[in-house]
Parts: sequence; structure tokens; C-alpha cells
Amino acid sequence: MMIIYFFYGLSFWGLGLAASLQLRRGSDLPLRRQLPWLAAFGFAYGTTGWIDMFLASGTAEQLEEILRLLRMILQPTSGLLLLIFGWGMLTKISPLPAWTHLIPGLLIAPIAFVITYASTTFITPSPIEIPIDIWSRYLLYLPGSIMAGIGFLRQWREQALAGLNDVAGLMLAAGIAFLFEAFVVGLVVPAAPHGPASYYNYNRVVHDAFTSEQVAVMQPYGLTNWLDYDRVLAVTGLPIQFWRMLSAFAVTLFVVRGLGIFEAIRHKQLEELQDERDRAREAAFAAQIAARQTAEHWAEALTSISQRIAQLHDVDDILLFIVENGRSLFRSDFMGLALLDDEARQLELRCFATATETSMVNSTTLIDNYLLLNSLRHHVPYRSLIDEPPERFDGLAFGQVGPVKSVAAVRLDLDDNPIGTLWLARSEPTPFSDTDLIWLDSLADQVVIAIQHGLMTSQLQSLSIVEERGRIAREMHDGLAQVLGYLNLQIQTLETLLKRDKHEAVKSELAEMRQAVQLAHADVRENILSLRTTLANEKGLVSAIDEYLNEFTVQTRIQTKFINTVEGPLGLSSMAEVQLVCILQEALANVRKHAQASLVEVCLVQQAAGEQCEYVLIEVTDDGIGFQNNGTRRSFGLQTMRERALSVNGHLDIRSRPGGGTAVTCRLPCLQQESLHKQRLVF
Repeated sequence: MMIIYFFYGLSFWGLGLAASLQLRRGSDLPLRRQLPWLAAFGFAYGTTGWIDMFLASGTAEQLEEILRLLRMILQPTSGLLLLIFGWGMLTKISPLPAWTHLIPGLLIAPIAFVITYASTTFITPSPIEIPIDIWSRYLLYLPGSIMAGIGFLRQWREQALAGLNDVAGLMLAAGIAFLFEAFVVGLVVPAAPHGPASYYNYNRVVHDAFTSEQVAVMQPYGLTNWLDYDRVLAVTGLPIQFWRMLSAFAVTLFVVRGLGIFEAIRHKQLEELQDERDRAREAAFAAQIAARQTAEHWAEALTSISQRIAQLHDVDDILLFIVENGRSLFRSDFMGLALLDDEARQLELRCFATATETSMVNSTTLIDNYLLLNSLRHHVPYRSLIDEPPERFDGLAFGQVGPVKSVAAVRLDLDDNPIGTLWLARSEPTPFSDTDLIWLDSLADQVVIAIQHGLMTSQLQSLSIVEERGRIAREMHDGLAQVLGYLNLQIQTLETLLKRDKHEAVKSELAEMRQAVQLAHADVRENILSLRTTLANEKGLVSAIDEYLNEFTVQTRIQTKFINTVEGPLGLSSMAEVQLVCILQEALANVRKHAQASLVEVCLVQQAAGEQCEYVLIEVTDDGIGFQNNGTRRSFGLQTMRERALSVNGHLDIRSRPGGGTAVTCRLPCLQQESLHKQRLVF
């Protein structure tokens, strides 16, 4: 019997120790909040078992009274701890069904009766430890073990539904073990004259846990318990202490293993959290990649728009490019651009883009929508929210676009003055974001820059026309006007000579007049050729130069040789191309007028840095008489050529010596180098 008591106490001490260790590891599982009660119950009830071992051994007679007193304290205490643990297992780990809230009210009367009946047994002549032992088992161990068993069985069902079959098996075994514990510990009690213990009369009461004096007190009642220790011994052939030891082993084994499984569940949850964190990290990384790709697409689009603006493309082409690429980048069904009319009162549609059409609008199409007009009037970007009334978006989409359900719009400002609006429309209710408004505002800036460059180009063209008219006026003043004035004087001279019958002098004057007329005719033809070449940009610069040299040879009978080493586009800005042609024309005009040359060689070269054009160089070389720069009228033309080169950030070099011909070299930067030069000037 001592061995049974020893292992009985050892089992519950092991249960308490396992619960304590699990408690120290820390966990956020609901079971952790019940572990202190389980650990305390294990230590208290294990100590009770060892006290029974010492009492049964009879080796501690001097401490017997102390041990019995301690047992009377620990017996109900351990039962109370088990009851608290069972209640927590039943109610705190997982919520109970709604109908279980009626149970406490239904049990008030029977529980009150049992407690009253139990309290009356304490005034019987039996020793006080007997009713304490019996009623602590009935009122504490029995309900505590049942609730703990039901709590583990509920966990078995939940874990089975969750697919954790190994955990569910241990929860089932732990629940059955606690129910068995409820039977052998809470329902089987010593023989007593009260409660379920008194059922049959008998002439023998024996129990190893009671002294002979206690048995003598109980014998007069002649009662037996139909679930007492003797009945268990008679039916099974084994004492109740053996079955309690087995139940202790079962409870300890399955609960301890169950606690280990809960630790495994915690690790699994940690792994799931780590997986979720990894997925979130991957999603964030994917979002970063998507954002970077979006930024790259936007950078490419904005760069392409800026290049088209810098190359002075047609404004309408630039605007079409903006709305077409903007609609694609925003994944919208429609993108429109409207400008204010001359009176700044109404919005007129300028261009739009859909999935199937990109078009300029030539006819007057008014945009009379409150949202766009309000955004334009108050300078407030607008984006629609979810489930706004569709009638608010009437007239904001054209072409094969369904009913508009989402809109975003920004205002176009030129010098802080509104000039129009740019908007997006979708036929899906997905709203545009604040980031979309920022990108749309960037596109609006590009639209304004394109329009501003278009205005500047028109102004430059007007200035170029004025400058060209001034040059023609100077040429006519210096050439044709002087020749006509000279011819007028010569005609008067001829009239005088004819009156005096000086025929030889008349012939000499007529020869001079013929030479002057020929020179004037050559100047006029050269001016006409210059105008035709300057305005022939649609032919391309190289073709214009080649055509001009051929015409120059026909008109002047001076042989020309064109050496072109450039393949593909030159990479010059439009203004640089115009100035290059003008410099070439001025150089050839000097050759015709002053060089007395028979051959002119024009060489066109492109200087590259890596794969990008750096400079374009043109060199005009003649085999004429050369000259010295002595401040003559010719030097003013050379100064004009230098000023033309400097106006487009270029450089002009002239090399000449008397009798050795002349070489004029002009170097003009390509678009990239010109942009860098402007940036250096800014910074």
C-alpha cells in the first residue's frame, strides 16, 4: 500500500511540476491562464498522497496528529484548486453554448440542499476528518474532475475540427482520464452513515485509511456504501488506492503530453506568424517592385514628353502623346484635355484618348460639367469617391466608353492663370488614389510646358521671320538698292553723253551697267535660294545643304564638293539647324563675292562621345585668294556668323591667309550637350 501511495503522490507532483515548467516558458494560449491552478492542485494533492503513505506506514507516530491536521487542510484545498481548474477549462478556454447560461440557475436548489445536508454531517459523532474527506470529494473533486474532463473533451472536438488529429487524441484521452478520476476520487468514498454512503446494512466496516477508533465509532451504524472502498475491492479484487494511482498516472501522462502538444501548437502558431510575416514581407517587396516599375514607366513617359518638347515637335502631337500615354499609365478608360476659350468662360475639348481612339478635336465641343468647372474655378484637384451618383459624371467621356463611375481632374495653370483642365474617367467604380492625383498633376505640368513651348516657338518663328526680313532688307539696301541707284545715275550720264554724241563713252557706261545688273541679279537669285533653303526644313538638313550646293554651282559656276559622314539624324535643335544653314549661306556668299575661287568643299561631321552625339561640325573650305581681317566690310559678315554660332552655344573659327584660301569651321552642340550647358549656366 505504501508503494501505491508513493507513486500516487509522485504522479500528481509530476503533474504540478510539468504545469509549473510550462508556465515558466510563457505562452499566449488560453490554457496558460489555468496552469497555476493545475500546478497548485498537483502539488497539494500529491502531498496528500504522501501524507497517506506516512500514516499507513506507522513510522511517524509522533507526527501523526500533525500529519492528520495537515491532511484535513490539504484535502479540501486541493479539491478547491481542482474545482477552479475545472471551471476554467470548461468556461475560459473556449466559449460555452448560449443555453449553458441556464445551468447555474437550475442547480441552485440541489446544490443548496447538498451543502445543507453536508453541513449537518459535521455534527455527527464521527471524527471530523471523515466528513471532510467525504464531502470534499463529493462537492469539490467530483465536479472539478467532471468539468476538467468536459473541458478537455471540448478541446478534443475543436482540435479534431481544426484537423490536428494528434492533439485531438491526447485531449480525448485527458478528458476520459479526468472523468475516470471523477469516479474513483470524487464518487468512491469511505463507508459512512450519510449521503450516498448509506445504502445497505452490513456487519463489517473496514478501511485502511481509518484507525480502529474511527472504525469503532462507525460500526454501530451498520451501514455500507454501495460505492465504498470495500465494494470496489469486492468487485475488482484491487483496493481503491490502486485505481486512484492508475487514474493519477493517466491524468498526469495525458495532461503532460497535452501540455507538450500545446507547446507544439504554440511553435506552429509562431511558424504561421513567421510565414505570415514572410508573406507580408514578400508582398511589401512585390509592392516596392511594382511601385519602382510604375515610377520607371512614369519616368520614361515624362522623359519622352520632355524630349518631344525640347525637339520642338508639333504641340498637337505632344498633347496627343500625353493623353494617350496617360490613359495607359492610369489604366483608365478615358483621358481628356480641355482648354478655356478666348474669353476664358467655357471649356472646349482639345483632345482625348480611349482604348480604341486618340484624336484631336477640330470642332467646338464644350465641356459643361460642374465637377470640372468647380475644380477649375477653385484650383482644387478632384477625385471621386465610391458610389457617387453617376449623373455627376455626365459629359466626361466620349467614344466607346461605358457610363463613367470614377473621375479624377486637375487644373492647368500658365503663369498662375487657369487655361484648362486635364481629367481621367473610368467605367468601373474603382476610385483614383491621391498618388494618381500627384501623377496627373505632373502630366498637367507637362501639358502646360508643351503649350508654353508652342507659344515660344511661335514667337521664335515670328522673330526669325522678322530677322530674316531685316537681313533681306539689308541685302536689298546694300545690293539691289545701291545698284538701282547706280543705274539711275548711269542713265542720266548716258542721256548727257548721247546729247554730246559721245558714242564710245556710252558703250563704256553700258558695259559697266551690264556688269552691275548681273551682280544685282546674282544677289537676288542668291537671296531667293537662301530663302528657299532656310524654309525647307521638311526636306531635312542634309538634303537642304546638298540642294543648296547644287543650285550654288549652277548660279555661280563655282564647283562644290559635299562630304557628308553623318548617318542618321544630326541631333541638333531646330534653331541650331537654322543657324547652321544661315552660316553656310553667309560663308558661300563671301566666296562668291570676294574669294575668286573655283572650288568650294563643304564637310559635315558628327563628333560622338560613346553612343551619344556630342557636336556637329561643318567646315567650308575654298581655294580662293584669301584675305586679312583688317576691319573691312567683309569683317562685319564674319562677326554676324560668329554671333549666329554663339546664339545656339556653338563656336566659329575662321582661318585664311592671302593667296592660301579660306576655311570656315562651325561647331554646334547636340541636344544633350546643349541641355548640360544650360544646366551649368543655371547652377
